[in-house]
Amino acid sequence: FFSRCLTPLGFLPSFMLEEEEEKVEEKAADQSEAPVASRAVEAVAGSHWNDEYGPLGYGSFNCVCCNAWLLLLLLPTLFLLLVAPGLELEHGGTLTRAALALFGLSALFFCLVSNTNPGVAPRTAPYIVGGREQGFEHPGEAYSYCQDSNRYVRGFDHSCDFVGNDIGDGNMHYFVGFLLSLASFATFLTACCVLSVYEMAAPPGPTLALEHDPLKMTIALLLLVLVFFCFRGCARSEACEGVLPLIMLMPGAVAGAWLLALVTATLVVMPLVTDMWADVRPSHNPAALFLILPYLAFAVLFFGMAAHWVHLLCAGLSQKLWLRSRGYRRQRNRASQSGDALV
Repeated sequence: FFSRCLTPLGFLPSFMLEEEEEKVEEKAADQSEAPVASRAVEAVAGSHWNDEYGPLGYGSFNCVCCNAWLLLLLLPTLFLLLVAPGLELEHGGTLTRAALALFGLSALFFCLVSNTNPGVAPRTAPYIVGGREQGFEHPGEAYSYCQDSNRYVRGFDHSCDFVGNDIGDGNMHYFVGFLLSLASFATFLTACCVLSVYEMAAPPGPTLALEHDPLKMTIALLLLVLVFFCFRGCARSEACEGVLPLIMLMPGAVAGAWLLALVTATLVVMPLVTDMWADVRPSHNPAALFLILPYLAFAVLFFGMAAHWVHLLCAGLSQKLWLRSRGYRRQRNRASQSGDALV
């Protein structure tokens, strides 16, 4: 689920290690160990500098970032259309206003992390070789080169296609705020959906009852087995090989996986063993049950990511250094492996 839904958005792959970027950093590290007299090294040719951007023009708007905006708009839209009308009949508009406030906070942090300066290096002095300018000097050890954006970023952590910007010292606090606000928003929507389902089944006068039909229960059991094998096949597929291990490194990933599995099983079984479709109306809308899974998935994912980056900030580590310390390496495709074997 995560690999097929989030990989097209470009969020997760931005955490992976790029071999060419490692070569650039290793070369810079070797040069930084040279004697003081020869420490001035040349920056990567064609690099972009801070004076080339406006106050809020550091991000790039691409199809991945566009998909992220569509996703952010889809979350509250489904809630407002399918769940909020029934909740307003029982609780007024308080829950709806709270959801819109959390959405506005998430959108604000999204705009800030997407457009503010991540710490792009100011233009350095010309790099002189034999009396001729050969580009510009390296901005210093505090800056790391990002191949995705072709610029040096102070305290560079990673390049995030989901927000369309690099993440560094200048916007890391906005990035963590975005993760926390989006996780809180998804958690609130999950709680509202759970409340809506509870009110359908809770006394007095529950509108959701079990149906003791052996045939439907057998079909539900077979569907559970089918869903299990589908998830098992997805986890072993080539698309998941590089993404799933990375997700499972996040804090609370194991507990979150079990929780999502439980919710998935509930979503498969309940439509077949209850009469939830017998009387559909605003106060009895089964759509709330089916929205629990995507909202809960986002809540678990983004809370885990927020906790992860808070830990990195407290430990003074970057995402790349942390991945290296855990021994993580991107799975290379079979074509490249066969090519290496031939060489």
